[in-house]
Amino acid sequence: MLHFIVNGKGGSGKAAKTWEKVRRILEREGVDYLTHETTRPGEATQIARGLTGGDAAEESVKLVVVGGDGTVNEVLNGVDDFSRFSLGLVPTGSGNDFARGLGIPKSTGRAMGLILSSAEGKLIDIGRAVTEINPRGTYFGISAGIGMDAIVCKKAGNSSRLKKFLNKLRLGQLTYIILTVKTLFSMTTETVSLRFDGGDEEHQENLIFLAGMNVKTEGGGVCMAPGADTQDGRLSLCMASGIPRWKTFLDLPFLVKGKHARLKGFALRDFKTLEVSCENPVVLHCDGEYNGDVRHIKFECVPGTLRMML
Repeated sequence: MLHFIVNGKGGSGKAAKTWEKVRRILEREGVDYLTHETTRPGEATQIARGLTGGDAAEESVKLVVVGGDGTVNEVLNGVDDFSRFSLGLVPTGSGNDFARGLGIPKSTGRAMGLILSSAEGKLIDIGRAVTEINPRGTYFGISAGIGMDAIVCKKAGNSSRLKKFLNKLRLGQLTYIILTVKTLFSMTTETVSLRFDGGDEEHQENLIFLAGMNVKTEGGGVCMAPGADTQDGRLSLCMASGIPRWKTFLDLPFLVKGKHARLKGFALRDFKTLEVSCENPVVLHCDGEYNGDVRHIKFECVPGTLRMML
């Protein structure tokens, strides 16, 4: 039995059209399935929790998301027991960084082919961000971070009209580009303390952004961490600090293409845990979703946790 979570309003209606294609494939192949359609934020979390909780009837739950990165994040944070859970994805969002990071094709037919032919699946790492306002932590499949990219994610969530308009033109990625430029020249930089893998404390001034990456890209294809690997038991740091914001603006094309490793002010580094302390509350995002304004964050890799139908 396959369970499907369908975000019918996702991708400005694209998800609903994609679901019709998926449904026809399932009926043609004679696959048993149940559909769970979401109608409001947070509902995918509740559905996943209901399917994988202690009172759930099925010993092995196979759940497929027909939607985008936000729906995947909701599902991850609803799974009660990852040991008996498998996730499939038919991407319909505007960013699709999780699908991109795992090599899941945009083609509905090819994505369904991976799911239906998956036997053992593939175990991958996920990340978790623990804060003073959420000590249990928030899981993420793509990335979590503070600074410029987190502020952009918060603004994108509040700029639904712009995002919907650009999505209809199939220019959804422009939402993040426009907001990134505006944010870069209006934000204030931060002073933070960092502790990698329980080591000595390091200080960074004029922090522009810091991201813990599980896959290579975020923001609809921006290659923040070219060396990220979902099966190495580590997250990949991408950080910009100590340089003028105008210099960061000029470096953005290199960041988009993943050519920023040797640029002054940028740092790339792998880690298992990273503890961050900030002088002032900062915006935190997980998979592009706003996760509050916080002062203390622990980013950690949760290795080999999520079984993907690949």
